[in-house]
Amino acid sequence: MEEKPSAPSEVKPDEKPPEKPKAKFYMNKDAINSLPLGWFEGRIYVIYTKEKAEAAAENLLRHDMLGFDTETKPVFRKGQKQNPIALIQLSTETTAYLFRVNEMGMTPGLKKVLESPNIIKIGQAMKHELLTMKKELGVNGRGFVDLLDVAHNVDTDPKSVKGLAALFLGIKISKRMQVTNWERERLSEKQLRYAATDAWACLEILKELRKRRLVHSVSTKKHR
Repeated sequence: MEEKPSAPSEVKPDEKPPEKPKAKFYMNKDAINSLPLGWFEGRIYVIYTKEKAEAAAENLLRHDMLGFDTETKPVFRKGQKQNPIALIQLSTETTAYLFRVNEMGMTPGLKKVLESPNIIKIGQAMKHELLTMKKELGVNGRGFVDLLDVAHNVDTDPKSVKGLAALFLGIKISKRMQVTNWERERLSEKQLRYAATDAWACLEILKELRKRRLVHSVSTKKHR
């Protein structure tokens, strides 16, 4: 007599599916949201003109590590063309420079900072940003360290700037200003603080990872 095929095993309603293994460094959303708010508390310079951009770049060229980020006016309609980069943020431990490239374009000094292989620029998930900078602003970015790659190597969950800041800086970063108009004539104080914080946090996260000896060396990216 032919044997009937065995029925597939089923999970009983009261049984929980097996838990996904947690990363080495893990924090859930509730734990992150319970942390105190943190933000950049240093000086913020908003750069509107090419002359001020060159002076700021001269200061930045003296540093060997900088936090990096960009901001773009969001698109809300499906199929609408993406807006160009409006803001480039570069931050030291104490000073953040916000370059309004939508108004002044790229300058030789700022380009030199972004293309220098000797200045480490730390950002997060930057592949698209670097390609966009090349296409829109003619910048062949060099010396960039992507925290997304670092997070994979260290084994963290989550891997976002907000998640990494929670894990290693013990603070919660607000992302409320992310989807705002970065092309408005005058940026709000909250926008400026948010933009500075994102760049500064990237720098502080890598410094903390090095301090804890979780990162000994970093590979930089270049896009030509």
